[in-house]
Amino acid sequence: MTGTETIPFHVVTGFLGAGKTTLINRLLRAPELGGALVLVNEWGEIGLDNLLFERLASDAILVSGGCVCCEMRGDLLDALRDGLERRDAGLLPPYPRIVLETTGLAEPAPILHALFADQTLATRLSLAGVTTVVDAVNGAATAAARPESGRQIALADRLVVMKSDLLPRAERGARLADLSVALRGLNPVAPILDGAAGEFGPADFLAMMAGALPAEAALASTEPKHGVRTFVFRSDRPISPVAFGQFLSVLGAIIGPRLLRLKGLFALADRPETPILVDGVQHVFHPPRALPDWPDADRSTRVVLIVDRVSARQAEDLWAALTRAPRIDAPDLAALANNPLAPRSGGLLG
Repeated sequence: MTGTETIPFHVVTGFLGAGKTTLINRLLRAPELGGALVLVNEWGEIGLDNLLFERLASDAILVSGGCVCCEMRGDLLDALRDGLERRDAGLLPPYPRIVLETTGLAEPAPILHALFADQTLATRLSLAGVTTVVDAVNGAATAAARPESGRQIALADRLVVMKSDLLPRAERGARLADLSVALRGLNPVAPILDGAAGEFGPADFLAMMAGALPAEAALASTEPKHGVRTFVFRSDRPISPVAFGQFLSVLGAIIGPRLLRLKGLFALADRPETPILVDGVQHVFHPPRALPDWPDADRSTRVVLIVDRVSARQAEDLWAALTRAPRIDAPDLAALANNPLAPRSGGLLG
């Protein structure tokens, strides 16, 4: 056993009462999730009463299927480092992945930022996706009223609707259609799956989200809600490697903490046959990762940009500068990168 493996890190979030506990309990019973380390804030948030478990330590228990649940008693980073140290020392089983269930009021962006910004964790863990659980009964109203819920939805790689079985049968179709419209207004990219109807299972949860980005050129950006909006960009022309590095640096420097998340597959001019996967939060980017192949027949660069209080003109100018598309009265990336008045963020990797 070594400390060099890259361990998938899954985030499960959703507002209070959305159904996270129900979903995670279901996942913990599946053989596919066997051996996972599950981080929870309180035992009460994971209903372990009906699962066989064995206490390994004061803050760790072994549940059926070989999963280990650890109670977080402090900072997330401390919990992750402690879990890795105990795994490396043989004090915990060699878990193949980590699942974090956030509190109902948590916002995913600071969690991802903390993960990417910590040099040790960024090299040991790889983000396997953000799963946001949405209550079919109250989800649309909650997202409209609570900024935390809107951000949980906007940053999701996939949206899992729970409690659809509680909707009146006669209204179910229309209510779910209305919910889908509300969710698409916050996140035009993530697949929407009905967990209560069996559309989301362990295999879906464990599927890595690398490359699960929009290929449709007509996919529109969202209108701002709670200040948050999503832009979807694509380019059929390979990107200059120099422009690629400048784009990430300038994006972090200019938008900084208003960059809630960037997800992108880039076709670089010096290696267009295989894509570069990029995931970033604020001014910090997880080390760009070369994938062995494209996830589908589409070889275009496509990027999802989730931002807070950023105008369409700002986002579109940055993208145009990356792709060398001419725009009237807009600087190119070199001018932006060399601007001595622009704030600095520490470079490509923060």
